[in-house]
Amino acid sequence: MTYIDDVAAQLTLRGAVREQALADLRDLLLEVSPETLGPPAEYAAALNEEFGTSAGLPERLLGVPLSLVSGLGDRLAGIFNPADERLMMPRLFGLGWAVNMGYIAVKLGLLRPDDVDDEVLDDAVELLDAPQVAAGAAIAGAAATTAVMAHRRHEIKARTGESATSSIVFGTLLPVVSAALLVASTDSTQQSAQRLTMPATAGSLALLSMSACWQKSWRPRGNALVLGGVAAAAVTQLTLSYLPVRTALRARWAHERSTRNA
Repeated sequence: MTYIDDVAAQLTLRGAVREQALADLRDLLLEVSPETLGPPAEYAAALNEEFGTSAGLPERLLGVPLSLVSGLGDRLAGIFNPADERLMMPRLFGLGWAVNMGYIAVKLGLLRPDDVDDEVLDDAVELLDAPQVAAGAAIAGAAATTAVMAHRRHEIKARTGESATSSIVFGTLLPVVSAALLVASTDSTQQSAQRLTMPATAGSLALLSMSACWQKSWRPRGNALVLGGVAAAAVTQLTLSYLPVRTALRARWAHERSTRNA
């Protein structure tokens, strides 16, 4: 049996969480040797403790398994990493690619690659009130647009000949996931790099949901609203991640100046 097989045999995780944990392990083993990770039993136990419960059943928040939110949080740190020179980050959402907004901030001249360290991140996550409020407003808007779409489902079918059920499900799930991320951003046990990006990601997902629902409700044969939503989501992701960091950096620089002048 391989190292992965040994770990898999002792995992109590289930479903998507289990598959993601094993996929991450496969990727990790491309870079390090199994000996570096320790005995398979200990590695599996660490995964079970981090992402599951003692019974192997995931706890839930707003209907979403907390282990999914936690696992997503581990990868969300890469969405705002100025020190990483990669624009596109793989597998941040379990599949596909996501944009490293930290790289964008550097290219726009907003930050330098070495500006953001652990201390800055720790200070920045104490300044998440405004991003959390903004994300909460976006989530409320997304929920409202889903309700509008559900109310207009018969008109949508009459105009397009297609059922709006799948769009309603999509419009319901994204705000729920966004709300779970927003709640998770208040958890002080999460790493600061993860918490920083959670309100921004929650807000951007909510905007994507909102634009898709409005498009389906009022212009079901077009895509202008969706494209606008994608642009708004990108700006939101960058802005809500960057502003707390900028405020934390300015506070640090002010403190350093006062110390030098003392």
